[in-house]
Amino acid sequence: MFKMLRPAILGGAAISAALIVSGVVNAETIKLETYAGPKHSMNTKAWPTWIKWVEQESGGKLKVRMTYPPINPRDLLDRVRKGITDVAWITHGYTTGRFVFTDMVELPGLNGNAEQMSRAYWRVYNKRALSFKEHKGVILLALFSHGPGMLHTRKPVDSISVIKGLKVRTGGGTQAAIAKRLGIVTVSAPATKAHEILSRGVADGIFFSIETIWSFRLGDAVKYHYAYPGGLYAASFAAIINKRAFGRLSKANQAALMRASGERMSAMIGSVWDGADSAAVKGLKGKGNTVTAFSAKTASEIRSRLAGLDAEWIGRAKKAGLQDPAAVLKELRDEVKKIKGK
Repeated sequence: MFKMLRPAILGGAAISAALIVSGVVNAETIKLETYAGPKHSMNTKAWPTWIKWVEQESGGKLKVRMTYPPINPRDLLDRVRKGITDVAWITHGYTTGRFVFTDMVELPGLNGNAEQMSRAYWRVYNKRALSFKEHKGVILLALFSHGPGMLHTRKPVDSISVIKGLKVRTGGGTQAAIAKRLGIVTVSAPATKAHEILSRGVADGIFFSIETIWSFRLGDAVKYHYAYPGGLYAASFAAIINKRAFGRLSKANQAALMRASGERMSAMIGSVWDGADSAAVKGLKGKGNTVTAFSAKTASEIRSRLAGLDAEWIGRAKKAGLQDPAAVLKELRDEVKKIKGK
């Protein structure tokens, strides 16, 4: 009896082994390029979570290979468009002149945390079908923002007169417009060069979320961290995939990838940034740094100088072909309020 069963058992084992090998062979792989260092929350939490979702949704038939090439993050959009890599996250402000509609989330006073803003941003941007006008050659996987942007300085800032003339590294786009209105001298440099320009005195301060100060280990270079009511600005980011790379995937894997992406991914990344913000505040205060809000007087002076930024964006967006941009901006802010109220 044993001799009769043995071939059947071996046959079953051989079939199982063949299925396992077949599954590995048939699994498709996409390449992800990321930056900001292995310890950044995008790379320790956000991307690993998404990669896990992709594999779960595809039943293991779609894999993501995450890499850390030594590249300028300003090049990532073109690297994805050209197919050098399949997936990446980009900062819209790094690509001067290419994006207008995405600036809606960067304007002051959106008054939400990163998760709330990211959810609202994804909903409104996609409802208005704006991606095909601005993200040519790629497909959006997520839209997100970090937490409220702040001003971080080497020395205390107690008035608008002290802010005027400061040399501050900005991320471009709306941040540069804000700096100009405040009389700040803009220093252009990628985030990866932040410590160098601050420690050498090339810049007096920097526009960043509080999380980025901590994750980039800038707390020794800038000791003072100032928040503006409702947020001084918010940086706009996107996770993107090359259209051709997406088209090469099986239909099942395409569907699995999108189930792991969209608002679900946008909200998750925002939530990761929020958690990192909280940890950064605790860590910086523990090292003796000052984390506070601008004084009421300074905040009021800033508000008066930033008046008109909405109108400027509305004019640029209308010129770029957006129908009724004022209504779109109101919709975005109303969506943040609605999400906050849940």
